[in-house]
Amino acid sequence: MAHDVFISYSSKDKPTADATCAVLEQHGIRCWMAPRDITPGADWGESIVEALHSSRALVLVFSQHANLSPQIKREVERAVNKGLPVIPLRIENVMPAKSLEYFLSTPHWLDAFTPPLEQHLNYLADVIRHILDGQPAPEPPKPIPGPLDGIDRRVLIAGGAGGLAVLGGLGWLLLGPKTPPTFVGKWKMEKAAADMDGPSPFGAFSISAFFRAAVQGDKLDGSFDVTDLGQFKYSWSAEDHGTVQATGPLAMRITSDITHQSTDFTYLVSTAATFGAYAPTLGGKTTDGSIALAGPAGAQSVLVGNPSGNVPRNPLSRVIGHWYTDTPANPAIGAVKTSLDITADGHYRYWFQIAESGMWQAADGKWTRTPSGSVPVSGTYKFDGHDRVTCASSAGTTIWKRVDE
Repeated sequence: MAHDVFISYSSKDKPTADATCAVLEQHGIRCWMAPRDITPGADWGESIVEALHSSRALVLVFSQHANLSPQIKREVERAVNKGLPVIPLRIENVMPAKSLEYFLSTPHWLDAFTPPLEQHLNYLADVIRHILDGQPAPEPPKPIPGPLDGIDRRVLIAGGAGGLAVLGGLGWLLLGPKTPPTFVGKWKMEKAAADMDGPSPFGAFSISAFFRAAVQGDKLDGSFDVTDLGQFKYSWSAEDHGTVQATGPLAMRITSDITHQSTDFTYLVSTAATFGAYAPTLGGKTTDGSIALAGPAGAQSVLVGNPSGNVPRNPLSRVIGHWYTDTPANPAIGAVKTSLDITADGHYRYWFQIAESGMWQAADGKWTRTPSGSVPVSGTYKFDGHDRVTCASSAGTTIWKRVDE
């Protein structure tokens, strides 16, 4: 399969290479990079040679690690011999070693060691698109001014209260529009509003009834970290609680204390003898049984666990206990933990936590996150100052506040 770009990088710079690949592919530029695109069992060297022959340009993530890599030297040398444009993306303020200097004498050299990285990667995509189309490379974007750019240096050495007064009077200019807000840093969720008519993270599963109620409760908690390389970690959790009423031999109705809405379920409880072998797939133990909940439309959710014991004359006896899931990251919704506790006095507590990580890009009011091993998800954002931002998507809206380091 033909590719537009071969990405050459040191394994120690993989986070930056992954970010580069994600941004380029977001711009419609087909990338090849190892080991992602090497077929399992294929010869490594042969795969690289074939990839270079089927690519139209090479992007080198250049750093001190790349400077010392014999493998990178071989990849660059072969690309040059094949006549491919070589575009070094310099992520550290270092110069090429003599073994690379000749090959990197190119007008396409890009410096990307000053934040924000996403600005440099978007420009890189623009450069590559022009090169592939046989056009001159575009002018680089203007750097974001620092807080002291454009200030008469005499102000900085003005003595006494006069100099301080001038600086104080210009403070709003220096710290306001001169420094655009950025997602880089640590954030805490202030508020979330799920789209009650749209899809939940649990798809059509009946467990959505718990999820939708939990999102509207006061036990909502979330964290969001973004590095200057565009890597993100995201985690949030919420809790629902209410009452449980038996409505038949294998049926019950749950009523949320948060939404005051009721949902009818049928259920089936299996023992460890019949389900234990499958329990580990949901994060359980081979000694666990399961409870399968089905909503009115027939959609089903399965949690693992065991009833806490037979409660005489209690119609909920089969479901009283602690039920849970603890699944690793998956392409649909990341890593998910859930728990459902049902007590003998007819109450329940439901809790969930979703966590994921991957690459984050944001520009011009639009964000895209690409969880590891999954497809990109997009939405819009709007900053309220530097320390508060509202993010929206088809699933709902979240408001985040920056956390002091």
